[in-house]
Amino acid sequence: MKVLCSYCSAAKSRDEAPLAAVQRYDSERLRALHQRGMADGTPLHILSGRYGLLASDEPIPWYDHLLGPSEVAAMSVEVARSLRALGVTTVEYHTARLAVVPQVGPYLDVMRAACAEAGVVLVVVELDGDPA
Repeated sequence: MKVLCSYCSAAKSRDEAPLAAVQRYDSERLRALHQRGMADGTPLHILSGRYGLLASDEPIPWYDHLLGPSEVAAMSVEVARSLRALGVTTVEYHTARLAVVPQVGPYLDVMRAACAEAGVVLVVVELDGDPA
């Protein structure tokens, strides 16, 4: 199974009740990927710095956490486990260019390591600008 994937966003809905991940993150990038996935039957998963790999409809509470380099190894193991459990064979990962948005580096590092560990093909799609 192929999935679309991208990192979470710093901007989030502050609703108190848990919201579906795609609603929690206030991100045009994620909304566009979600719509594309719904149109072509490819599910969107979101890489959260706190919760790991989330289905777009998975409810999550509000939080504020940017994944740091020291967390990459542990998060990679968790994400690899999720990829295997879901039966993912290919991840199409959408990311800002590291030269433009360096803080997305640990998220890309997690996806590279997790896909390698799980035997999953990783296709990286670099986005123009600073896609929130």
